[in-house]
Amino acid sequence: MRHYKITAKGKVQGVGFRNFTKAYADSKGYTGSVQNLANGYVEIFVSLEDLGDFLEALQKGNGRMNASSFEVEHLPSLKLSSFEVLR
Repeated sequence: MRHYKITAKGKVQGVGFRNFTKAYADSKGYTGSVQNLANGYVEIFVSLEDLGDFLEALQKGNGRMNASSFEVEHLPSLKLSSFEVLR
């Protein structure tokens, strides 16, 4: 299992991005969290095997969101047992 911090940029707030991310993560059994940031970006912490699949799903989105780019940072570990939307 690999662990990442992902910052999503673009049209990612007010368009269902966090709920979409949680639903996708839950469907795959990923653990982590997603939250809006004050600068208009969304921050995701996630533990998974296939980062490419996850980023591809977030890029396609729900039709209302448009993630223009992702900054990805590898982390040594995450200690979460589910995937949460943080407010």
